[in-house]
Amino acid sequence: MAAIFMRTLAVYAVLIAVMRFSGKRQIGELQISELVTTFLLSNLASAPLTNASVPILYAIIPIVTLICFEVFFSYLTTKITFVKKLLDGKPSIIVNKGVIDIREMSKMRMSIDDLICELHLAGFSAVSEIDYAVLEPNGRLAFFPKASERPLTRSDMPKELSLNQPSVNGLAHPVIIDGKIVEYAMRDSGKSEKWVLNKLKENRIKEVSSVFLMTVDDSEKVEIIKKGDCKQ
Repeated sequence: MAAIFMRTLAVYAVLIAVMRFSGKRQIGELQISELVTTFLLSNLASAPLTNASVPILYAIIPIVTLICFEVFFSYLTTKITFVKKLLDGKPSIIVNKGVIDIREMSKMRMSIDDLICELHLAGFSAVSEIDYAVLEPNGRLAFFPKASERPLTRSDMPKELSLNQPSVNGLAHPVIIDGKIVEYAMRDSGKSEKWVLNKLKENRIKEVSSVFLMTVDDSEKVEIIKKGDCKQ
């Protein structure tokens, strides 16, 4: 009895330590690779607890190895676009400027019932209220309401207090992330690589690699954050 208690305590301590080491992102919405790792960890941890003949190291060594791989590949996804696309995928635009993309819904194996259910859970009653719906890599749907449906803010109220024409920003497409041009975001925004480079020149930025994040929305509003402006 005491042996089972000590084995359980040891496995629990190891799991807590490796999960803390892997980062707080693990306790939030999981990416595909993280979800697979979590399933494997649960199976590995249960083996020495349910079978006393299994040495505890048979669980601890694979657990530590898996977490090391997960941390290593998580680091690669921040540096190599191909690895991020392979492991995490990319956001899918289900509703684009108020129009439902049936082909994209089919690729994501999402039915119209699923979309409506998510709409209701997000506090919207109809697709007509939505400008964009984006299925994120972690499986969650993000909704961006039309300008006429979103709450008014100070930016919507000019000095003459004309409240009938709220600004239309739409979705901010990340056309550059960590010094690399994002092809799918550029296509979704309707921009070309030439347009992106011209915008950088207008802002006196010579190299794409010096940009941490560049976004453009439907109102042509461009925001650029240089790597030198970030805390490193």
